Amino acid sequence: MTSMEMSFPAIKGKQGARDYYVAMLPLKVIPRLFTFRDWAELPPEVRAQRVLSTKRVPEITRYILEHEDDWVFSSLTASFDAEAGFVSSDLDPSIGVLTVPLEAEFLINDGQHRRAAIEEALKENKLLGDQTISVVLFPAEDIERNQQMFSDLNRTVQKTSRSLDILYDHRDPMNRITQEVATAVAVFRNRVEKERVSLSARSPRFITLSALYDADVQLLGKMKESEADDEREAASRDLAVAYWEAVTENISEWAMVRDGNLRPPEARADFIHSHAVAFWALAAAGRDLIAEYPDEVNWKSRLAHLGEIDWRKDNRDWQGICMLGHDIVTRRQTREATADYIRWHLGLIAEKPGAVLEVSV
Repeated sequence: MTSMEMSFPAIKGKQGARDYYVAMLPLKVIPRLFTFRDWAELPPEVRAQRVLSTKRVPEITRYILEHEDDWVFSSLTASFDAEAGFVSSDLDPSIGVLTVPLEAEFLINDGQHRRAAIEEALKENKLLGDQTISVVLFPAEDIERNQQMFSDLNRTVQKTSRSLDILYDHRDPMNRITQEVATAVAVFRNRVEKERVSLSARSPRFITLSALYDADVQLLGKMKESEADDEREAASRDLAVAYWEAVTENISEWAMVRDGNLRPPEARADFIHSHAVAFWALAAAGRDLIAEYPDEVNWKSRLAHLGEIDWRKDNRDWQGICMLGHDIVTRRQTREATADYIRWHLGLIAEKPGAVLEVSV
């Protein structure tokens, strides 16, 4: 590197009619090379990036710091506004050294939150600075081109479903527990939708992985990664399996689904207990039941009262609790109201809960 230039190994490629370069850069270089631009001061039509969301940065920073041995980022994409030189190696004309003037300015087209998180992580752990990230570099053109690049890079990005996130993220102990519960509990086995977050009317699945996760968190409490160990996970899994098996024994239609005598879409068509709002409510009520009657024999015997509930959708009790007319309403208030209705039947609260939704007469 000369006094007026900086050079680094790179690979040269072509997308459309434009040349671009890919370089591996140490993390410690990223904050210095890609300086922050506060786009908030500019109207949207003259920006080439979205405004930085400072709320997202701490979460990404924690991810790096808590997984310094196995964090994964996709490439940063940036433009530079200077004439670059590229000297090919003898091995391959696409591999060589990219040289850029020191006064060149770099604009991040995609990855500004990752860049900000890298800077914050380095403040807490400088040893991360020698780790690397790939950077895709395009020669800059004009504001319209930069805006188009931002649009093109983000228009086809589709976030994975929450169920798929739970399936693929093995760090979260509640993900692991939920997947084990999905296999161990007979009514759930081979009936859990692991990609989508909702079930179609004709879906042969009984519950989505995301709904089961939410229910398990209500039943067991949220377990952080730092708190997890094999013994605690096993105890939580065993409790969840025992609880859901006991629920199955006390809701006749669940037992019929388990035994193959009732199809899940038929259960969903006629009964509240086969919808996400009820899974959550059963778990929330179950957590209180186990806290009140910690001996397994006692809380299991209390679950017999589930058989006294009229779970049919045409039961007027559900109107204003979790139904409006023929529609099931899943909100925080309706989940809690449904849980209270179950608590009342289990003898955990004295008064029958009232409606939380306005029901037209």
